[in-house]
Amino acid sequence: MTRRAPLRGFTLLELLIAISVLSLVSIIAWRGLDTLVATRERLAPEGDDVRSLLTAFGQLERDLAHVANPTLFALASDPVQVRLATAGPVLEILRIAPPDDSGALAVQQVFYRVEDGALLRQATPATRALRPFEATELSNTRLLGNVKSMRVRWWIPGSGWLGPGQTWPRPPSREAALPQGIEVSIDRADGKTYRRVLLVG
Repeated sequence: MTRRAPLRGFTLLELLIAISVLSLVSIIAWRGLDTLVATRERLAPEGDDVRSLLTAFGQLERDLAHVANPTLFALASDPVQVRLATAGPVLEILRIAPPDDSGALAVQQVFYRVEDGALLRQATPATRALRPFEATELSNTRLLGNVKSMRVRWWIPGSGWLGPGQTWPRPPSREAALPQGIEVSIDRADGKTYRRVLLVG
């Protein structure tokens, strides 16, 4: 009858080493997870801000793409204007409104301005005929926060870039005219400036 060798288990020293290794791995994993969470928390507001910035420029691009044709609508004034106000320039756009259920052609006035540290888009109700409107009729959308100021220039062939207060040569008929491009610069409270050049029409 052969005698079996006794089963050999881990020694106390081996168990202590194994526990120490597992503890070290856990600490490394915890620190990595903590760094990942901290990075995510730091980048989340920046990501939201970038999305808001892209949304603001995207909305402006859509408004400029649907500018009312000055000849078609027999406009007496330019459908894209920059008005100087106390709080800064106001970009005014007369655009073709999204079609309603009837499919009738309508226009609306849109205003971009900086107010209380935010870039606002204000729009009148869609109308088939241009008319004066009340301030209470404006719908206000806050597009972007932490805005210090907005600067606007427009591109006129033969004249180059022009800013508020400057005019461009009108056609002989004195009809309203359209610039070919608009440059919008948004100065943020943190000192950064974002600039976008957009086509008109």
